[in-house]
Amino acid sequence: MKNPPQPRIPVWLGLISFLFLVCGASAQTNARNAEIGNSSPPVTLTQNEGTVVLDNGIVRATIQTATARVISIKYEGREMVETAANRKHIYFSLAGGPAYEQPSRCVLSVVRQGPDIIDISCKRVYDPSKGDKHAWDIDIHYVLRRGISGLYAYAILDHPAHYPEVGMGEWRTVWWMPTQGDNYLMERIYVDKVRNWEMPSSTDLARAERTGFEDALKLTTGPRAGRFDYKYAYNAEYENVGTYGFASNRNNVGAWMVLGGYDYFNDGPGKQDLGPALGIIHLHLYRNHYGSPGFTIKQGQGWSKIYGPWLLYFNNKTGADANWADAKAQVEKEKAQWPYSWLSHPLYPSSRERGAVTGKVIVNDRLKPSVSAAGAWVGLALPAETAGHWQMQGADYQYWVQAKADGSFSIPAVRPGNYSLYAFTDGAVGHGVKTGVAVKPGETLNLNTLTWNVAHRGNRIAWEIGVPNRTTTEFKHGGTDYWEPFLHRQFSAEFPNPLEYDVSKRNWGTAWNYAHNAYLSGDQAQPWKWRINFELDRVPSGDATLTLAFAGAHDASLDVYVNDETQPLTTVKPPVMGGNALIRESNHAKYSVSYVKIPTTRVKVGANTISLVQTNIRSAASHVMYDYLSLELP
Repeated sequence: MKNPPQPRIPVWLGLISFLFLVCGASAQTNARNAEIGNSSPPVTLTQNEGTVVLDNGIVRATIQTATARVISIKYEGREMVETAANRKHIYFSLAGGPAYEQPSRCVLSVVRQGPDIIDISCKRVYDPSKGDKHAWDIDIHYVLRRGISGLYAYAILDHPAHYPEVGMGEWRTVWWMPTQGDNYLMERIYVDKVRNWEMPSSTDLARAERTGFEDALKLTTGPRAGRFDYKYAYNAEYENVGTYGFASNRNNVGAWMVLGGYDYFNDGPGKQDLGPALGIIHLHLYRNHYGSPGFTIKQGQGWSKIYGPWLLYFNNKTGADANWADAKAQVEKEKAQWPYSWLSHPLYPSSRERGAVTGKVIVNDRLKPSVSAAGAWVGLALPAETAGHWQMQGADYQYWVQAKADGSFSIPAVRPGNYSLYAFTDGAVGHGVKTGVAVKPGETLNLNTLTWNVAHRGNRIAWEIGVPNRTTTEFKHGGTDYWEPFLHRQFSAEFPNPLEYDVSKRNWGTAWNYAHNAYLSGDQAQPWKWRINFELDRVPSGDATLTLAFAGAHDASLDVYVNDETQPLTTVKPPVMGGNALIRESNHAKYSVSYVKIPTTRVKVGANTISLVQTNIRSAASHVMYDYLSLELP
């Protein structure tokens, strides 16, 4: 069959259509250029022997292609990475000890190149005959965009099914800060509103006293003379701080880790890991410290995951605090752009290929009606029955937001899949869950109103200690100076053994310590007994319940006594332990809850005492950190 004759388009109409298309394309180009700064020079790429240079007129990054190291990064002509000492640079690494490994034998490829953006890849393909220790293909990407005052990076781990079994432990990137004479180029360190100060100089570090802990120093000179410094003291919850790094009052410049997306991090909100430390910025892509179990990919299992992107950001405001404020503002800009439209990869779906979940959480607590979902964390993770508890998931992606004041929430940019929805809030023990949440590409799933009925074992609360918030912030040291190294050595000077606590005073901010560990008398460790003293006006029949919510625990064992210290009623081992939060200077690790059944025949009208004894004193690390305690009566 012949094609029917096509109508002829008048010349003037075709010209208008052509101009319309050109103008439309120009408008789109202008809008894109406005976003990235059309007055800025184009991005250029220069390949040399063993290196590649990315330059946008603001940032000039030199990457050693075989190792994927950034060996130089100049911001407006000023070097922003340590280049002189021991090839510190910016690098990636896996594991520690004998299994420690950095990428090598990487092959360069240019993924995308244009005046507005360049994306390069340095990829190592696993080859055990060359000494590779981990059965991953490692693909490190660097992205430089036009007009952007920083360098983006992202990384991909890939395990083809025929590769041997491999386990995930530590997976990180490290950025060493440049020095300037006796000091760092940027003398101030920033984590959050209570951890930001001037760092010691290299002379101060040389004069510092060594301690029994690796990486821990006692400073004897400089702005922090008389205090300890320890890399763990600067731990950070990446989702909460958004950025961390260094800035200078002397040089009016800042260097920052800026995070716009968080779905690739393991173990959900509240999980922390190393941030900045003296002269260094860490980003743990798999946050292995503070109690992460790792995961294993078996032979026969194909698996891959994209980590990032994140932004190595630079600024030059007047004053260090102004640079910090600018970095925090940049976090919000990056969040607004997530997922980035400039990144195209099968592991990184575009906005239209992702879905969203909305709804409203109502918290129904029959014993504490004031508890609400305002500010609650609401998130999507794999179902617990297939992947374990969400705070132990690391092989896949998670998506979390904080609810508005009325409990409403919207979780954007979710990869399609089947999830469970979880929610937890200050004031309530445990979490709520809704299973069977199917996210489809390009669709918004409205879950409407979800009611979380908070579980209780009794009908009235006799007393409470603390606030359920999964940390120890409300207790002595828990929100003020928990990061101070060797703080545990002074507990015996602040508290007696036994510690006596009267619940009627509700003075847990001063009378209840953030950590319950061994009691030191000189160099001798003793079990530390904590007594909870309370009165009851009546005693119903049945069983009472002692709720012990733990913000963290490590190698701990608690003997529980009720009105009789000759024989413990029971011994409690927290359900989740590990992470060494006391020695690693945090106020929490992994959350868990234990319930102790107390026959009401063990209590009486009038004065009562429940005693908790931390009996494991094998090391200074053994401890529990209480999130919240209560006694519920039948």
